Amino acid sequence: MLFGSGTRLNIEPKLEVEPDYYKLVGGETTACLATGFTRQNGTSNHTLFKDKTAAVRIENDKVYNQVVVLPTGNNGDECETESKDSSCEDSIKPDPKVNFVSVTVLCLRLLFIKTVVFNVLMTFRLWISQ
Repeated sequence: MLFGSGTRLNIEPKLEVEPDYYKLVGGETTACLATGFTRQNGTSNHTLFKDKTAAVRIENDKVYNQVVVLPTGNNGDECETESKDSSCEDSIKPDPKVNFVSVTVLCLRLLFIKTVVFNVLMTFRLWISQ
């Protein structure tokens, strides 16, 4: 008994984030990766992603990702032109509180080692004197 293809329900957030495009090269294979977009059809207006693989969302994640492997003759120039920001920079900055706690723990460890060494030396001195 066949009832048809059924109905698919997609619940999407109100916030709309456009995809970021990255060119991936490995040997002679070139791919274009679209990542970090909130609409399932967020890449529908891009020429490389039309009628290709579907956008996927990893479980418990809020954004979709999609990748397309480019044909041999295509070097992925279209993928790069769509990219908003192709540079990756380190945005991690040191936290003064973490640095203070790290130095404090290091000092306490040194104090503990000094105490253990002193106790061992005093124990040896006591044994030798008897």
